[in-house]
Amino acid sequence: AGTFSGAAASTCGNCAAGTFSGASASTCGSCSVNTFSLAAASTCTNCAAGSTSGAGASTCTCSAGTFSAAGASTCTPCTPNTFSASAGSSTCGACTTGWTSPAGASACTQCPAGSAVTAGTCSTCAAGKFSLAASTVCTDCSAGTSSSAAASTCGNCAAGTFSGAAATTCGNCAAGTFSGAAASTCGNCAAGTFSGAAASTCGSCSVNTFSLAAASTCTNCAAGSTSGAGASTCTVCPAGSAVTAGTCSTCAAGKFS
Repeated sequence: AGTFSGAAASTCGNCAAGTFSGASASTCGSCSVNTFSLAAASTCTNCAAGSTSGAGASTCTCSAGTFSAAGASTCTPCTPNTFSASAGSSTCGACTTGWTSPAGASACTQCPAGSAVTAGTCSTCAAGKFSLAASTVCTDCSAGTSSSAAASTCGNCAAGTFSGAAATTCGNCAAGTFSGAAASTCGNCAAGTFSGAAASTCGSCSVNTFSLAAASTCTNCAAGSTSGAGASTCTVCPAGSAVTAGTCSTCAAGKFS
């Protein structure tokens, strides 16, 4: 076994490495995939776990995702967050920042937007934060924006709402205040104007009403006083006049006030 000969041979020749034969063989057979042999082999030997070979191989090499140092008799899986891309590697390479891998990996995977590398794995960003792809940290949303979990961007607060930094939602402006889009605070309505809750603008008080700053409604003028639209105060009609149809009208001859 492990040798062969043709017809009329005076000696038998050794089978080459990567081949084998039984006794009385006229030829040597090729070792199958994932087996190997040295010269003069009677059988082929299975590759060790973590190593591979092609047909007719004289040695086995460590498969992708594993490595063996010089002189090692076994293949060792790459540790998490390292990789070996090809068979026969002597070391495993570290994953690029923002990329991860499990043990025994032949490649690293990029952490998607809305996540970041935490303790060697891709972790989803919490609500109120965001990240781009291959991030190592999740960043707080800025004031005037908000986000849900796993966000790649933070959305602007709508007009009539507001938020501080790292907000998960935008809050409604209180009555008597207002805001435009992406606001971090709500502004008070000016005197002579008013608003309800979640207002994007303040409305002007109508004729014969008034308001102070930050008013949720306008107040009717007292009897005997008037105002124009958008007034912060009402004016008392002077002596000799009276409120008629919402304005101060002079008393007719023969009358007084």
